[in-house]
Amino acid sequence: MQVPFGEWLPDQPEHLKQGANVATNVYHTINSYKRFPSLVSYSSNTMNQDSRGAGSFRDNTNTVFNFTANNKTIFKLENGAFTEIGAQNKLTTSSFASFTITVTDSANISPGATITFKDNAGNSTTMTATATNPTSNANEFSIASDNASTADNIAVGAGGVLGINGLSGFSAPNPSGNVVTVTRTVAGGDNLTVTSSDPTRLAVTNFTGGTPLSGTDTDYITFTQFGNYVIASNGVDPAQYYEMGTSTKFKNLSTIATAGTTPVFRVSGVVRDFLVTGNQPSNKNRIQWSGINDLATWSGKQADFQDLSGSGGQIVAITSGEIGYVFRQNQIIRMDYVGGTVVFRLSVISPNRGAVYGRTVCQDNRNVFFYSDDGFYQLAGDSITPIGAEKINRFFDLNLNKAYTDRICAAVDPFNQLAIWLYPSVNNTSNTTGICDRILIYNYATKKWSLGITNASTIFSQFVGAYTVELMDIISQNLENINAALDTDFWSGGQLFLGAIDNDFKAAIFSGNNNECEIETSELEPFPGQRANITGVRPIVDAVSTLTVKTKERTADTETASSSVTQNASGMNPVRKSGRYIRANVKVASGTTFTHAQGVDFVATKAGNRWVRKQI
Repeated sequence: MQVPFGEWLPDQPEHLKQGANVATNVYHTINSYKRFPSLVSYSSNTMNQDSRGAGSFRDNTNTVFNFTANNKTIFKLENGAFTEIGAQNKLTTSSFASFTITVTDSANISPGATITFKDNAGNSTTMTATATNPTSNANEFSIASDNASTADNIAVGAGGVLGINGLSGFSAPNPSGNVVTVTRTVAGGDNLTVTSSDPTRLAVTNFTGGTPLSGTDTDYITFTQFGNYVIASNGVDPAQYYEMGTSTKFKNLSTIATAGTTPVFRVSGVVRDFLVTGNQPSNKNRIQWSGINDLATWSGKQADFQDLSGSGGQIVAITSGEIGYVFRQNQIIRMDYVGGTVVFRLSVISPNRGAVYGRTVCQDNRNVFFYSDDGFYQLAGDSITPIGAEKINRFFDLNLNKAYTDRICAAVDPFNQLAIWLYPSVNNTSNTTGICDRILIYNYATKKWSLGITNASTIFSQFVGAYTVELMDIISQNLENINAALDTDFWSGGQLFLGAIDNDFKAAIFSGNNNECEIETSELEPFPGQRANITGVRPIVDAVSTLTVKTKERTADTETASSSVTQNASGMNPVRKSGRYIRANVKVASGTTFTHAQGVDFVATKAGNRWVRKQI
């Protein structure tokens, strides 16, 4: 008898369940599992910090625009490269005459550390630390050979200018103590980006003269498309806008206001023809919407606001569509456009359940998925269905690193009908920054779950712009090393992929096959009341796999495992193991392609009855 792997059900006991104990780096389809692709980076540079939000959009000419942000600045991803929309630690709200950047040397800077200066035009220079004083090369700085925390720990290049004379209007005198101050001496509108390879020992600080984003590391940024505009907000700073096809930088949304006061808000959505915003600094329960089809109007043209009453908690997400849903921490409210003086009718559809973490809400048309304080749910119409109860809710609660709940984020893969949650797990005991290392995968067609292992700071549904053969070298100098197949939609543009910013701060997509896949059956009792001798197991997987058999005598016992064995030419994994309770663990090596993993065939006999052979 063939034993199917079944649905991954970590919340249920190992014995007597019709499901898998383990389903890692796979996703469920009808009667099988498929490999969940690994994360493959493709950008030619990095955004230097972990992402606190990302969004992908198409304008009215079908041109793709991808944006991401850390807690200080916004980046545009174009032609496989990040470009800061404004400089490091700044949004471009106005030109400025001068500013200073102070580079502080604590002790123990090592030779090879770098400081890179870049202006908005892309002109840049890099200084590299050496153990000797520079002489003729201006693009370097020195450190003392004794690594002492003294004034000789930093020396500038020839002429005392840090090698940045090629960047218009910047100068740097010889250091005072352990500090080098870079000053803009010529007025202009461009900002300066300064990055350090060793921010602990070689810190870039003391920015003045620009307008930095003031959000903390826990203040994520949301992106929302309204017509040809992209709106960015973090609930702390003025909301920003970018007009696709026209803008070069994000600017304050208030600069285009013609009526009323543009609110500061954390989250937004587009309901009918209105930008609907929520969670203002002074009122976490206020929703406020723009004039009809008009971002510039916040008074008149049906623009208005509504303060939500009750104990539903602060607003954490707003969905888009003909009907909008406002998610509070403990409540969900439906928004229907009715026009007139009322404009929107608000109806509470879930009085005691909302989204405990805002970024756990994701949407595929009218299907909305979210995590509440008691588990995972799907909202379709006004119907709220539990999708994680007695399946993965307890697993997630125990596996989530609750010190970094602000890092959880969700996205959908509409092509494969997957809702995915990226989160930091307790498995990563060395995690001190909150980088996420696990993904929960829910197939909303089959209503089945699985688990993935990856390292990223943000996931999002990403449109990938068109690439030509000439531009492919942005991703790889060798076409043989490009991970996305040349005949896929990746290169033609316009296809939605599940994208991410990885732990190296590069843009990436889930398109590789470099993860080991692991699936394990539930615990079986082949001969009720008797022990079994396992003599072989045949994985029902269309790829060569390795297999381990795990057994125990009592359900309370700790299991013992056989050695790992590989399939022979007949497809059998020859393994010998005895026990009362049996399960099989199947692994498919990284880099191995397969289409379906369905289950296993056991070959077993009753222990003590050598003349009886039974295939189960």
